[in-house]
Amino acid sequence: MKSVSYFAVCKELIRCDLVIFRQLVIDKIIDFAVWASISIFVNAYILPYFGVQAGFGLFQFGGILAAVGIFEIYRTAVDLVLDFEGDRIVDYRLTLPIPSWLALLSKVVYFVMIYFFLAVCMIPVGKLCLWNQLDLMQINYPKLALALIFQSLFCACFALFVSSWIEHVGKMGTIWSRCVFPMWFMGGFAFSWKALYSVWPAVAWIDLINPMIYVTESTRVAILGQENFLNFWLCLVAIAFFSALCFVVGMRKLKRRLDYV
Repeated sequence: MKSVSYFAVCKELIRCDLVIFRQLVIDKIIDFAVWASISIFVNAYILPYFGVQAGFGLFQFGGILAAVGIFEIYRTAVDLVLDFEGDRIVDYRLTLPIPSWLALLSKVVYFVMIYFFLAVCMIPVGKLCLWNQLDLMQINYPKLALALIFQSLFCACFALFVSSWIEHVGKMGTIWSRCVFPMWFMGGFAFSWKALYSVWPAVAWIDLINPMIYVTESTRVAILGQENFLNFWLCLVAIAFFSALCFVVGMRKLKRRLDYV
């Protein structure tokens, strides 16, 4: 019976977060649509005039889908840190009749849901921008769904991890510049791992400790096929490992920071 009551409380916490998100959803979709459409336009229609391969726009579309969660992390982490410093609504969650880790896990589940939703919303944006270059019938939708779910899971756990280490919201810019941005940009946004390996093998091997390379590669496999990319299932295993690591470390850090038991 306890597990049933735990589930009910977690469900209500997630539902409350989704009600708040519903007020912001249109703005968030527009924000990502503007970024995605401009990125696709430049890569698909302008860069080819400078010698970039004609299919680079489609290739980049995979990188854009993979980056939705990592870009939303900034706002997510800022909201969490502001709460830690201000109203401390998180304290209410921690006083509920459920384990403290479960209260925070419900927040992670909420993040997974909104990251996944926003990523899915970018598929029609990509189709409108690329038009004939993107054949929706060629996408492996089961793999794409898995890739986006695992991507969302990692980004949700990473948001928790990042927010647990930021001392105050003024430090967020530093974390973004020194950690999140390099992780994203070296995570295969504009290149594949095999392309990097062919140019600079040593850097390619080092890049395997970057979780974003697996997120980007798995997304591109679903859109473009397995050839020329890291093994899809290996990517999912790696993403799951980094997600668990971020969640465990973030929880331990938050336990000390928020002083809960």
